[in-house]
Amino acid sequence: MTLKKILILSTDPGSGKGGIATSVANCAAILEKNSIPFEVIVTHTPNTGRVQNSLIFLKAAFRVIFSAPQANVYFLHAGPKGSLIRKTILATIIKLKGGEAYTQYHSPAFLNYLERDGYWRLILLTLAKFSSKSLALNNYWKNIFETSLNQKFVVLPNPLPVSSSYNTIERTPKADGPLNAICAARLIEEKNIQELIHLAELNKKISLKIIGGGCYEDTLRQLAKESEASDRITFMGWLSNQEVKTELSKADIFILPSKYDSFGMVYIEALSEGIPVIAPSIPAVIDTLRDLKGVAFANSAFEINEAINQVINTPTHEIRNSLKEKYGETSYITKLREIIKST
Repeated sequence: MTLKKILILSTDPGSGKGGIATSVANCAAILEKNSIPFEVIVTHTPNTGRVQNSLIFLKAAFRVIFSAPQANVYFLHAGPKGSLIRKTILATIIKLKGGEAYTQYHSPAFLNYLERDGYWRLILLTLAKFSSKSLALNNYWKNIFETSLNQKFVVLPNPLPVSSSYNTIERTPKADGPLNAICAARLIEEKNIQELIHLAELNKKISLKIIGGGCYEDTLRQLAKESEASDRITFMGWLSNQEVKTELSKADIFILPSKYDSFGMVYIEALSEGIPVIAPSIPAVIDTLRDLKGVAFANSAFEINEAINQVINTPTHEIRNSLKEKYGETSYITKLREIIKST
């Protein structure tokens, strides 16, 4: 089946900030590799102010208005608040033009919206009704959305980075030596990175690299400075996608005990480099990482310290092979074609 040109409407995938940007960058790379025509239309970027973002959105809206629905399908990637409003406006335009809008929902904030009969729940319902097909990241979210909105959803997970290598080089098994731990996230309180600082205090063998930035960064830096592990904790700031990949490849384990997440793309990135991960025991992430090798679930510093030994020596090829089977390029393209064909 020859696909129409796919117009992807999302935040700037080149920003490298957030799970949506990473997911869209991965999707675009897969489409390009498989010679499927597409175009990324940026509706917002985290690197600019409100006025410039308004202009960016207006440009995107006009691009949709003057596009041909007979020749294109539209993939909308929706986050919370402003992103949700922008995608609802675009979905309305597409529906009025007689086009096909496929909307993927990315934010854990949607759970709060659905629990309240208010404005944001109404926006979510409107977007779902105006979309030709609504896409959930996993079965957990599919069940949540279908129950709350009484609309049909289809599962389309975020794909594995197309640049991930599947070489046979194995990591050296860790015995009692130093342990290089890493995390990457927007530095906000809900990401629970403070537990990793406590972990470094608890386990003197751990050196910790923290990638990212955000409103909680100063608090974390102060906490690290005052801790007994201050000389083993490094703040890296925001890095490019390639720089993150490089840092992951040098680490022994990825740990992020976030209090909420919609999918857990960052854990997929880490696993794609063949390193084990410790993720939080929250439903959306458990669903995403179910049946994958090299994964343990823990929340507190003490639990994480206990979980390290469960996964630290998982063979690299086992981690990569299980990940490729579930989230690889072939799986993504097959599901994408099925979704578009069935509309």
